[in-house]
Formats: sequence, C-alpha cells, structure tokens
Amino acid sequence: IINAAAHTAVDQAESEPDLAFAINGTAPGVFAEEAKKLGVPLIHYSTDYVFDGKKKSPYTERDTPAPLGVYGKSKLAGERAITAVGGEHLF
Repeated sequence: IINAAAHTAVDQAESEPDLAFAINGTAPGVFAEEAKKLGVPLIHYSTDYVFDGKKKSPYTERDTPAPLGVYGKSKLAGERAITAVGGEHLF
C-alpha cells in the first residue's frame, strides 16, 4: 500500500488542525493496520516539517523530530501511528 495522501496546505493546517490530524495523523495508522492484515508493506510519504530546521547538516531518519507547526506535528503523529501498528513499513 502506498499512502501519498496528505493535508499539504501547511499554513492552512494551522487553522484546520482537526482535519490535518485526521488526514495526516489518524489515516496512516488505519492504512498500517490494513497493510498488516493483508501482510503487505506500507509506504508512507513523510516530510522535513517533522524537524525544526535548526540542524546545520542534513537530517536523517535517526534525528529527533521537533515539528514547529500543526502540519509537522500531524505528519509526525502519522509516523508514530504507523510505528505503533508494528507492520512492515517505510517512511
């Protein structure tokens, strides 16, 4: 399963946090549950907005996330929801 869906209007997410978290935070967990049931991997598109931009070198998957706004926080929530399911996945 490839999840390319997202609430990507970064500035608009600030005024629509419930919608942003439903699409970016909750839905990826549902996709992960279904992928796990089917025994297939989930590919989920992440974003650099899960980081605060303060690092002077390129970010890696091992860096600690620190989102500044609703969009980044909602995308991080989606990553955590996927991880919590425990199925095979790739961000």
